[in-house]
Amino acid sequence: MTQITIQLKDKEEETFVETFLKKMKIRFEKNEDDDFELTDEMKRVIDEALKEDRSQFRDAFESLEEVSKKHGI
Repeated sequence: MTQITIQLKDKEEETFVETFLKKMKIRFEKNEDDDFELTDEMKRVIDEALKEDRSQFRDAFESLEEVSKKHGI
């Protein structure tokens, strides 16, 4: 068996190659263990979140409880 490594630049390219290989009925295996890099947009959102006032912070459970009460879920 031959092994080929392909480095893709973005999710769009990954989807294209995956679809192509499936259509050609070529078996492939994705390695999800590669290093993850944050996009500029992700970094911007994180930086903005770090600047927020922590006194207004609510954890996920508090938020879910509020949504449940408000919408009767």
